[in-house]
Amino acid sequence: MKKNIRYITAIAAGLLLTAACRKAEIPVYSTTNDIYFSVARNEVIYDTTIVTFAYTPATQDTTIRLLVRALGTPAGHERAVGYRVIDTSASAATAGSQFEIPSKIVIPADSVNCYLPVKLHKTTEMAKRSFSVTLQLENNSDFSTRLGVWVKDKTNNKFVSLVRHVIIVDNRLNKPDKGWYDDFYGPFTAKKMMLMSDLLEVSIMEFYTKVSTADPGATNFYANYLKNYLKDMEAAGTPVMEEDGTPMKMGKYMQ
Repeated sequence: MKKNIRYITAIAAGLLLTAACRKAEIPVYSTTNDIYFSVARNEVIYDTTIVTFAYTPATQDTTIRLLVRALGTPAGHERAVGYRVIDTSASAATAGSQFEIPSKIVIPADSVNCYLPVKLHKTTEMAKRSFSVTLQLENNSDFSTRLGVWVKDKTNNKFVSLVRHVIIVDNRLNKPDKGWYDDFYGPFTAKKMMLMSDLLEVSIMEFYTKVSTADPGATNFYANYLKNYLKDMEAAGTPVMEEDGTPMKMGKYMQ
């Protein structure tokens, strides 16, 4: 099924590779043919977008649309946008199997912007590690990139690229930053998290919130709910196993 998922922005904990700027100022030049990425959320410009399939297990594909803008006034004809993938790191996503980009995009006549769509495909490897797609705008006969590579965040003394954008994608369920107590829930695993989400009939994202904000009574309720299910399955001769083949276990307070 083809559908977009809400993507996790670059402010996700610890995953931002290149910093965003607050109220970043784009330099103004006396030029009419410069292009740049304008990926902004809440008036903050980002050069990194983080995407995870972890919160929507049924989703196999998602499309990220990167806004590209041109300085100056609209032209009366289409103008081609030059770009290429420059990621050569060990974490680089594989074109075709993990992502797709169009061979050509244009800024339409009488317009100063368009979108560069990046279609991401979930693969089994994404459950273990993150992959990246690095896109860079290029000079061509219609546009230049004379804005330069960086714009400065005067507030935080950091930089954000206007001509390069990185997309990081994975399918990893990580242990919540707070609220997951091993003494109650047992060791964290993605399978256990998804099982609890299914048992409580809430989405993974909603369950993350419930775990992170649970008071002691709620924590005890969630853990007991899972404990009783695991015992019932074991009594029925169908114990729940982890991905590594070992029985799913609860914490010491749930024995």
